[in-house]
Amino acid sequence: MPILPRGLAQPVELIKSLNALQPLMPGVVVNWRFTFGNDWSGDPAIFFWIVLSDDASDPKNLRQVTSAIKHTIRQQIDPLDQWGLIPYFSFRSQSEQAKLKDEDFE
Repeated sequence: MPILPRGLAQPVELIKSLNALQPLMPGVVVNWRFTFGNDWSGDPAIFFWIVLSDDASDPKNLRQVTSAIKHTIRQQIDPLDQWGLIPYFSFRSQSEQAKLKDEDFE
């Protein structure tokens, strides 16, 4: 019988930890959410859907901003080592989300 990752065995605790990050980088992150599932290879994962301010999404800022967000989540939550979930990050600008209205980012 496979071992259930802690993040799936104790989702309430993980969600509390994630909610404690609110707000995540005010003025930079407009909205963020997460979902649990399996990645393309079937491994347990957590998917982060993050909407950035248009200024933060500017090409001159984007790499630094996304790296800082990933670092913050990995340092505070440590999805892989503490919860057994591989983290995946998707970013979108606020204006892009306004045009696309993708439910994953809402």
